[in-house]
Amino acid sequence: MSRFTNPRIQWLAASGFALAFLIGSGAAARAGALHALAQGNESVEQQDTQVVVLPAPPPSAGGQKPEAASQTAPLATSIEARASARVRNGLMWKATWGKNTAYLLGSIHLATADIYPLPAQIEDAFQRSSVLLVEIDLQKLDPGKFLPLISSSGMYPPGDALWNHVSANTRELVTRFCGTHGLYPEQLSQFKLWMAAVMLSAAEMQSFGLRPELGIDQHFLSEAKDGKRVEELESPEQQIRILASLPEPAEEKDLDEMLQDPQRIKDTLDKLQTAWIAGDASAIDKIVSTEMGSFPGEEKIMLSNRNPHMADGVERYLKSGETCFLVVGAGHLVGKGGIVQLLKQRGFKVEQVLGL
Repeated sequence: MSRFTNPRIQWLAASGFALAFLIGSGAAARAGALHALAQGNESVEQQDTQVVVLPAPPPSAGGQKPEAASQTAPLATSIEARASARVRNGLMWKATWGKNTAYLLGSIHLATADIYPLPAQIEDAFQRSSVLLVEIDLQKLDPGKFLPLISSSGMYPPGDALWNHVSANTRELVTRFCGTHGLYPEQLSQFKLWMAAVMLSAAEMQSFGLRPELGIDQHFLSEAKDGKRVEELESPEQQIRILASLPEPAEEKDLDEMLQDPQRIKDTLDKLQTAWIAGDASAIDKIVSTEMGSFPGEEKIMLSNRNPHMADGVERYLKSGETCFLVVGAGHLVGKGGIVQLLKQRGFKVEQVLGL
């Protein structure tokens, strides 16, 4: 029986790896910048923390540019129809230890505008908190360190290329995808399979109308600019190390599934955002976990091995008395090995916060 949908899409949208969207956002621009870096041009101009200027692209074999990126209809219509018929709860829990409180909010790292405004109970909890606890703070990421890190971890050495690591069928699918999304196969072929898959997955999701700047973690990072302290649970190096650790056969299988059946991805993202708006934790757990995994231990690498450290961060604040507001991928909070259950097992009271 086939998986519910491509698991990479689930990880990127709801399971954590905020960094993946810095890699994938503006994929064409990032490919060009890293291509220039690989060629020894390290004076890559920076526009902001998420978009890097694209050098002039190389000509294709036929001297023509790729087709313009396709304009796939966004998810908003179906999501708005479903959301209007139910209470807007959002996916948040309140953990307590005596009189001390921590709030746990599940993030969707790419979202559509109709997810806003967020429910009042979520915004109120953020205002009552003194510190925002996130996976990584993308707004503080130093491009001067980030681009070389990605180059060393995500690009093949001279003489090697993506096409040496995938089948002819995968190459054809990738080339076709590039042509319809404004990407250049010549540049993409320099990236290791894991990084190419992240970039293509994020590009596909954005073609459905989802945007990283509308992600829930980004929303609160922007609000925190007014003076709220921000602390990180992970480092860019840690997230890249995990993303790069997946075996290539599993990577290729997931990539093929995404490229062959984008409609199923669109349907899943629709369900994911609708479930988040409704605060339906069990639905999100099912979406994230149903037949997840292209190889043994995949779920542990991507989710459950990271959850205890995230729970440690919440526990530290619960015992210190300082109110924290945790925002991590929604997949980290739900399920038997999620942060909510881990905190309950450690003796903390944790209750889901629902709208009135």
